[in-house]
Amino acid sequence: MKRSHWQIVVAASLVAAPLVSQTARPAAPAKTAVKAPVKPAQAPVKVAEIKPFVQNFCVDCHSGDKPKAAFNMETLKTAFDEASTAAAWERAYDKVAKGEMPPANYQQPKAEEKAAFLGDLRTQLRAASLARHSAEGRALVRRLNKVEYENTLRDLLGVPLHAQNLLPDDASAAGFDTVGAALNISPVHLVRYQQAAQSALSQVMSTAPPINYREKFTGREWFEREVKGNRKAVPRGAAVEGETAILCRQTQQHWELNVMPREPIRGPGLYRVRLTASARNTGGKPLPLRFGWEWMMQNTALTHIVAYRDAPPDKPEVIEVLLDMPPGAGERRIGVTAYTLKSLGEKDTAPPDIANEPGFVVHEFEIEGPIGGWPSPGHKKLFGDLPLEPRSWQKLRAEGAAPQGDWNLWGRHEFIKNPLVPVSQNPKGDAENLIRAFLPQAFRRPVALAVADYYVHFAHERLARGDEFGEALTATYRAALCSPHFLFLLAKAGPLDDYALASRLSYFLWSSLPDEPLLALAAKGELRKPAILEAQVERMLQDPKAERFVDNFTGQWLELRKVLDMKPDEQYHEYDDALGWSLERETKGFFRQVLEKNLSVTEFVNSDWTMLNGRLAQHYGVEGVNGMEFRRVALLPKHNRGGIITQASVLKVTANGSYTSPVKRGVWLLERILGTPPDPPPPDIPAIQPDIRGAVTLRQQIEKHREIKACAGCHAKIDPPGFALENYDVIGGYRERYRTPLPGNGVKADLISLENYPHLKKVYVTAPVESGAVTADGKAFNNLSEWKQIMLADREQLARA
Repeated sequence: MKRSHWQIVVAASLVAAPLVSQTARPAAPAKTAVKAPVKPAQAPVKVAEIKPFVQNFCVDCHSGDKPKAAFNMETLKTAFDEASTAAAWERAYDKVAKGEMPPANYQQPKAEEKAAFLGDLRTQLRAASLARHSAEGRALVRRLNKVEYENTLRDLLGVPLHAQNLLPDDASAAGFDTVGAALNISPVHLVRYQQAAQSALSQVMSTAPPINYREKFTGREWFEREVKGNRKAVPRGAAVEGETAILCRQTQQHWELNVMPREPIRGPGLYRVRLTASARNTGGKPLPLRFGWEWMMQNTALTHIVAYRDAPPDKPEVIEVLLDMPPGAGERRIGVTAYTLKSLGEKDTAPPDIANEPGFVVHEFEIEGPIGGWPSPGHKKLFGDLPLEPRSWQKLRAEGAAPQGDWNLWGRHEFIKNPLVPVSQNPKGDAENLIRAFLPQAFRRPVALAVADYYVHFAHERLARGDEFGEALTATYRAALCSPHFLFLLAKAGPLDDYALASRLSYFLWSSLPDEPLLALAAKGELRKPAILEAQVERMLQDPKAERFVDNFTGQWLELRKVLDMKPDEQYHEYDDALGWSLERETKGFFRQVLEKNLSVTEFVNSDWTMLNGRLAQHYGVEGVNGMEFRRVALLPKHNRGGIITQASVLKVTANGSYTSPVKRGVWLLERILGTPPDPPPPDIPAIQPDIRGAVTLRQQIEKHREIKACAGCHAKIDPPGFALENYDVIGGYRERYRTPLPGNGVKADLISLENYPHLKKVYVTAPVESGAVTADGKAFNNLSEWKQIMLADREQLARA
């Protein structure tokens, strides 16, 4: 399938097409025409092939007061147009289709009986699904989740707002927080949306001129800077050469080796850092640099790290980094450290040998902000070009007095008591014009006259009772940003209109509202035309906002949002901030490549390439990759990598900080990759806790666990894929023996060097890893490579999943 065809399919899938069960559906035709709505199915439906099969093979176990798995098929209705009943029948279909029911030790249906049952049930489930979704619509009305809410405010008002931290966490369904059934709304949400909207409006409104921050210095000026009066802070481990400074040492304890501005940042907004730098004596290799918030407490989530960049060898280049300073962050300094250089020792007093030692050459450092102009774009959207003046001046004018002085010369403290407010000579007229222009952009479609009149009346009422013009409009905008028209994705049943399609596209690919080109096409009724729709999908995927799709989709599908939740145990001393920072970026870069080049979904299971930087390449034992910039790298069989399932991010997410579990990884693979989730575990079954000493292997414990009859069936499906990944430890390192922090008590352990980290201290290892198993349907494999081939045999299931 070519990329353009794939994009049409993606876009067309958003147009009120009916939904059917993932397994109970026919193969999609090459081209699907939009058909007229189907009339709702009548109940009950034909049961000619269904009831006899159920009576002969199902009701012996699934009937009575205590049916097995709490699933009573004797009383199950056949009104497939009822969603809950259809879901129960889909469950039955899936179990029979996969060969899980009837159980192997029970009477089995003949092939023709099974085929007749599945064919009849499949036809009826599909017809009922078509009818239900034609009548009710494809998707539930749903509210925006907290990420979408913040993105929508940011794009609507054109400034880097921070609002989602004020909202409750979103529930999820099937692993995603974009499912309407899970996105409930409560009184707490209503209160928090008011707070979030007010916070956003306050961040946008230009109540005082910004604190213009700018600092610029050469490497020599940094080296010779003054600290606390006239005392020179000459950094050990560094030297000057002309107008540059050369740093040949690094340390986390001595701040003087961090290149940072003299004054801290004090206001929220976007700041731009430009560092002109190069690397010296590095053998033609780039030198990794870390940009981080200095003196911020280091943490597992790595929020103290802003970015990693590379200083190029020998020839200086400008490295640019954007800083997003959130409101209420206080004062912060940004520092740059060449963290891979030799550490500075306490007795290191001799000047560095800049002619021969590897070094970080600082040519020039500049920081400025906030960037974006003043008044802010959001302020102009809310208040147009109305003039600003101090609040006290309006009161003076109301009392017949003339203001004195020039507020442009005021100090910062003056604006705390006297914030700037918009001034209108025609308050009611200006309010109406601004509100009627704002609402269609906020609500993402033309606004009914009655709705617009309501908000205009809302503002006029406040003006009439004496509210300031700015306060009246702010209250109106806050009400609009908390209304169902803003908070919810609304669409009528049946085919989507062009405006609903525009929103469906934008929230799918951008997690935000449609932009002007999409809305303009919707207004003309042209968005659903195939050629235009294809062009818009292409344009949207090329837009920087498409990175949100990569972040949100991989963050939920692969659970990358959890990759830094838990710090690995101390025995994994090769784990550091640079490795942690790199983990999710490999997987997101990989997903982006598959998306942009429209590669086969089988690449997610098995590929001969991945996206690496130097730190991850070291972890994987891949040679020839230097620096922290990611690039596509070819893999060889000796690397034991390929696909997302062997990437360290996924392997860390599917383990805890101390040990791996084939059960946890097996469930994850079944749910996220194969799309065949196991049933929930029976109640009162204890979890398996590995013996970290290595006295008893995890395989031995699981085999014993499977002797419990209630557990055997599910573990036959769960354990094999989990064991296929047992050669990978809790941080995704390849292993052939299990690591242990506590040898002894008769447990045999050897002290060995880590192959990819020979310079680090040795570790204890115990029993060898066993990665072979037999799948539930009897296919044996000895290692991950053989298991991948079993997976790839059913490419259609991989694509559906």
